Amino acid sequence: MIIEKAELAAAEPAAPYASEKAFGAQGVPPPAQEQPPPYEGASMRGIAAAALGPARVNSIFQSAAQQHANFITLESKHNEISGSYIINPELAGSASAHTRMLDRRERKKLQHNIVPNAAFKTKHGRINLNLATDGNTDQLGKAYVQIVTRHGRVNVNLFALQANKNVFLEIVNKDGPINLLIPPTFNGLFRISNGKHGGIHFLPGFAARARVVFADDEHADILFGKGDLSLVEPTSEGVDYCSITSCKSYLTLGVSGVDHVDTAAGSSLMKKLGAMVLGPDLMRTVETLRAELLREHGTPTGPFTQTSPSSSV
Repeated sequence: MIIEKAELAAAEPAAPYASEKAFGAQGVPPPAQEQPPPYEGASMRGIAAAALGPARVNSIFQSAAQQHANFITLESKHNEISGSYIINPELAGSASAHTRMLDRRERKKLQHNIVPNAAFKTKHGRINLNLATDGNTDQLGKAYVQIVTRHGRVNVNLFALQANKNVFLEIVNKDGPINLLIPPTFNGLFRISNGKHGGIHFLPGFAARARVVFADDEHADILFGKGDLSLVEPTSEGVDYCSITSCKSYLTLGVSGVDHVDTAAGSSLMKKLGAMVLGPDLMRTVETLRAELLREHGTPTGPFTQTSPSSSV
């Protein structure tokens, strides 16, 4: 497993919105009257349709509006799963849904003995998600989000964490690329298991704060945030945890609102979160939601500035 760190280039004046060759760099939006226009360009589905002909769109798996959810499960073999989900563990969930997820956990012997608050699973379909945590009280809480695919591409933009509402994010992908953006307020541990043929690339914003405390050919423990986080477990209170398991995926880690993921060298039609995946209408909803969460909970943005996409070293 190769760990690459991008060179930290000097900050340049950032464009008002992401280029066509970058996704996920949404940034902390300015006041409403100064907000930039939504991402330009065709949506992911539009590009795919132009290249591959008419594509089936399943509204069950491709949400057109952000949802506040708890104990939600979306599973499909071939359909793409996409949408914006605000995971609130304090929402009253369906008792039957909770029981069904528990039964599946026991039957399949999942790695962690925790019932997910949200689970998104495919066999071949892409998974493209904007995620955040939320809650109704000030008490400590943690949202467990599970993302599993065998061959699909995974793109996750974890754009906001409410104060005292941490996240346990588990991503399992056999060999598809994984792009993950986390908020600057993420404070916890990344436990990564990847094959010898896999690789990890740190984008500049992530590299500035990440601390690799263990790495070999197939595993890595990476701390992101302040304090002694080396003993963090999935159930630890007040901290975040991310588990990524793969055989030979190429993993890109960045900071939401700070880093761009350059897709110029990509050979696929995808790799752009935000408008390229979810369309301009949903991205406008995501930007509005981000602004509301930041205003309401005072989420700091961290000591970062937006930089141009960087190349691997």
